[in-house]
Amino acid sequence: MASAYCPDCDEKIVINNPRVGQKLFCPHCDTEVEVIGIDPLDLDWAYDMAYDDEDWDDEEEDEDFDD
Repeated sequence: MASAYCPDCDEKIVINNPRVGQKLFCPHCDTEVEVIGIDPLDLDWAYDMAYDDEDWDDEEEDEDFDD
């Protein structure tokens, strides 16, 4: 068993047989996290593959900048 801390709530998460790329939900705050390292165990927010770079471009166009 290995343990690491949730990147969102900082509570300890214990995982049996972790694998890089494994996704799970924090039992404390229900945030989806992903195993990004094994030795030592390291967790990060899970990356959503459905995100499209064009979505980011649209958000930037909506912002007003004063020069």
